[in-house]
Amino acid sequence: MIDLFSHTSAIFDIGYYKLGMKGFKAKFGFKTPMFGAADITNYCNLHCKHCYWWVNRKDHPNELDAEGWRRVINNVFKKLGVLQVSVQGGEPYLRPDIIEVFCEEMPYKIDIVTNGTIPMKFFKGVSTYVISIDGPKEIHDMIRGPTYDKIKRHVEEFVQTNGKKGKKFFTAISTTINSLNYKYVEDVVKEWHDLVEIMVVQFHTPFSNNDPLWLPYGKTRDRVIDDLIRLKKEYNGFIPSPVLHLKTYKKSWGSKCPSWIAIGVDSFGRIKTPCPLGSAEENMTQPVCERCGCVANSMLYSFGVHGNPSKDANIYAKFNMQK
Repeated sequence: MIDLFSHTSAIFDIGYYKLGMKGFKAKFGFKTPMFGAADITNYCNLHCKHCYWWVNRKDHPNELDAEGWRRVINNVFKKLGVLQVSVQGGEPYLRPDIIEVFCEEMPYKIDIVTNGTIPMKFFKGVSTYVISIDGPKEIHDMIRGPTYDKIKRHVEEFVQTNGKKGKKFFTAISTTINSLNYKYVEDVVKEWHDLVEIMVVQFHTPFSNNDPLWLPYGKTRDRVIDDLIRLKKEYNGFIPSPVLHLKTYKKSWGSKCPSWIAIGVDSFGRIKTPCPLGSAEENMTQPVCERCGCVANSMLYSFGVHGNPSKDANIYAKFNMQK
């Protein structure tokens, strides 16, 4: 999903044309996903305080193997005309064999979302390497465990070898803003803007109405967003989200979320509902849509692409590929 923020000119990129056509057709009731999210493993070496993935995780013996994911790619993502897939987990670098399959089947239409604790291998075919950073060292380590120094070392090693931006790829950090780190966004920008190409920001999405990590709508949240807009200008677009998109985070938009724009597949080949933040398990905890801070859906919403999460929740259920 991150490749949507690429600096490539939309006028000459066929991907943007296809994106626009999907949005146009949706206005007439013909909805197909623009993006995909693939949880390629049910394992992670961290247990971060804010991570939605752990909310619904269950042990399961039948995780898809590499060829199982090849079937998902061909029978789900390609069949539906998905433009970009986020390869995530769990921690995706635990399954380099599956990353290789995605690179073979969808070259330069995938991004890797990693916690950065495992040395970052370069894959020919990955368009974006996204590393999760949730504050300066002290704050990040409070949220993710004592990992900051290791992550930064791995990113520095990757960039020294491959560059922070190449002919068909670039590097990014992703920060999820919550009640623990909202005061430190500028510190993250200052420390990372010379090391990676861009910084993606989103807000923590709660899975209950009393989630203490959710940053409530109001003056404090508005100031954070105004600071993001200022930092976007001061650091020459290091935060690439359009101003219109950033302002969307100031108020609730989730009741009209275009959840249909993304199809999420879990590590067993099942379609997640109501969106990639949700679960394929029945009666599991679901995100509070009215307080959603998801980056891709909110950006498309800010461009006028809307939906109805309750009606669209099972729109892709027939594509389940569970073994």
